[in-house]
Amino acid sequence: MEALRRLGTRFQLLWVDADPALRFERLRARGRAGDPETLERLLALEARERGGEGASAQQLDAVAKQADVRLRNDGSREQLHAQVQEVLATWLGFERPGWDAYFMSIARVVSSRSNCVKRHVGAIIARDRRIVSTGYNGTPRGVRNCNEGGCPRCNAFAESGTRLDECLCSHGEENAIVQAAYHGVSLRGGALYTTFFPCLFCTKLIINAGIGEVVYNAAYHLDGRAESLLREAGVEVRQADLP
Repeated sequence: MEALRRLGTRFQLLWVDADPALRFERLRARGRAGDPETLERLLALEARERGGEGASAQQLDAVAKQADVRLRNDGSREQLHAQVQEVLATWLGFERPGWDAYFMSIARVVSSRSNCVKRHVGAIIARDRRIVSTGYNGTPRGVRNCNEGGCPRCNAFAESGTRLDECLCSHGEENAIVQAAYHGVSLRGGALYTTFFPCLFCTKLIINAGIGEVVYNAAYHLDGRAESLLREAGVEVRQADLP
């Protein structure tokens, strides 16, 4: 039991017991050769397994004290099965991520495809809780990747918020919207999940694409005007503050 605890898995110990006299009756009904013929003999044999010293001893009493759940098996087999099913239903339960955590985690994976040398941003757009488009920041289709020198502004490591008119990289939100247009997918009423708050340029695209909600993870120091514009246009804005 101690070895199983150390594995770090979801180990749970279930202890099932019954009245000694009832256990003796069941044992006799089983009719197996070598079983004790009296209750006293059964209890004497069990006493050796309940205690004992050394690594090879059963030490069942010590084990029982550390049980996560204890069940009584004094009734019918059906009653025992019902108890076990109830315990298993509790143990096998698990927490599913909410929709924000689910979509934002996917946006983070999308961001790992970015070829920008300055910042990796990922965005996804979902309609009816179904992803219809994804995008990450980087140079346009057919243009040398940013990390290969494709964007002079990023490769010059310009200070954040400066020389934006020289940047050749498309933003993650921009690419998600453009990809939908490229494949003829409507974004009206959709929700955009982005790892960074959208810039003013992407904000205008979001509004005109008919997207109804923007969920972001990290804030951006230039997002004040963009947020006010989104709210003025009736786009819901909220932060999914995930680790």
